[in-house]
Amino acid sequence: MTKSIAVAVVCCLAVLVAADGSAFAQAGSTGGTLGKTDKSASGGDKETEPQRSIRPPKARTKEASSCAKITGVWSWFVNGDVTFKSDGSFVQPQPSLTGTWTCKNDYVVMFWSHGYTDRLTLSRDGTHLEGSNGFGGVSGDRK
Repeated sequence: MTKSIAVAVVCCLAVLVAADGSAFAQAGSTGGTLGKTDKSASGGDKETEPQRSIRPPKARTKEASSCAKITGVWSWFVNGDVTFKSDGSFVQPQPSLTGTWTCKNDYVVMFWSHGYTDRLTLSRDGTHLEGSNGFGGVSGDRK
């Protein structure tokens, strides 16, 4: 008799394990929310503060900064003139150096063909560059 009870218990357990788990869920608990939420105990809605739009400060664009003024010929601190071109390149004829440049928010980065990288600040009026390249000071003035 105890053997048949044990077999019955094992069979019931096997049926329970094999049964779909959703069969044991409480009625209406399939997920989601019905009705109003955020109610007070008296049934009224909670007062909410109006949503305020938080805007990040506008980034200065090429037009808002002096970056648009960088193209042209500059008297460089060493080896004569540097010509900044609108395509993002530059050239220093003596001693025949070239490179590329970027400018964002008056911050200029120059990547030279000889491996140096200059990091400079462009004056608001667009007439002076000043910074460094890891070896020393770097500067230039618009011609």
